[in-house]
Amino acid sequence: MYGDFGEDDVGADYRHLLRRGSVMRRLAPSKHADWRKAIRAQARADDLAVRTWSRAGPPGEVWAVLPAWSLTSDEHERLQRRLAWLRED
Repeated sequence: MYGDFGEDDVGADYRHLLRRGSVMRRLAPSKHADWRKAIRAQARADDLAVRTWSRAGPPGEVWAVLPAWSLTSDEHERLQRRLAWLRED
């Protein structure tokens, strides 16, 4: 159904979480608790608060978010320019 995950996958997911503020992975429900535990351990090592949850129904998904995450001022400016460009017509 869904692939397993290893340390490299958790590391990649954690880096994605730090960049984007959230991350989602599709996993078999039997692996959800292990993934959530691994992500929380990474966040704890960096003294970060993280919220995790899962959804068992198809497709089985696990999520992690950084509640205090926000765009930097540069990222916010680039987003505003992109949104303005997309609205032009």
